Amino acid sequence: MAGWLAADVRVTLDMADDTTAQLQLDCAELTEMLSKAKRPNVKQELQRVLDKLTTERGIQSKAQGASAASPAPMKLATTTDAKAGAPAPAVVDIKPVGPWVEITTFALDLGGYSSPTVTIDLRLKGLEVLPAGHVTCQFTTSSLDLKVIGLDGQNHRFLKTNLDKDIVVEDSSFRVKKNHVIITLQKVKGEYGYDSWADLVAKGRRKPQGGLKKEQNPTDGIMDMMKDLYDDGDDNMKKVIGEAMYKAKRGEKYEPQASDLTPPPEV
Repeated sequence: MAGWLAADVRVTLDMADDTTAQLQLDCAELTEMLSKAKRPNVKQELQRVLDKLTTERGIQSKAQGASAASPAPMKLATTTDAKAGAPAPAVVDIKPVGPWVEITTFALDLGGYSSPTVTIDLRLKGLEVLPAGHVTCQFTTSSLDLKVIGLDGQNHRFLKTNLDKDIVVEDSSFRVKKNHVIITLQKVKGEYGYDSWADLVAKGRRKPQGGLKKEQNPTDGIMDMMKDLYDDGDDNMKKVIGEAMYKAKRGEKYEPQASDLTPPPEV
């Protein structure tokens, strides 16, 4: 009888291993699909399913680890055991996926013309005491998704798609401070400086980045001349010309201030 019970335990553990492996493969495939998705609604639905499977995988892994780490000694059930009743099942401390409390209040610093980053400051009291892994943030070139799990019994989320400009995913980051989460988005650097952001999220559909091809641009001569001046000028001249060329490409009018045109004092 004891040998049969041991074999049954091994079969159960093998099945648990297979389930965990399948969940891991599902999560990997969903992550790849999410990275290639373009539509915001598709991204949101893929993220919801990925969150659900990730939570299921965590529950499965914890249950499997508890069974394999310290198996209870086997014995035949007796009448006394039956009267006493089976022991209560272990409680797995995993928060469910959702519902999410949307984070709507935040401080935003879009940075200036020469600033390489956009900074977002979210205030959540007591955030720093959460275990590692309960605060996560995923970035794509046009979105960010911050999740805070189990803060005061609730799950909080800060999801922004259709960002005003593309970001550099590998250089964007977040950090947890006392009562705060600071998100840093790395701007894309163009030919004449970093992208200028008007807001965190674009109003309506974003325009494709990049201007007309050279053969279609009637102002090539002027732009080439300004580029030469930019390459040969000092830092002040580069700032003025860089802003002018950037706004010209966007169809905006640029009027430099008198202080911008004043040469720096000689040393």
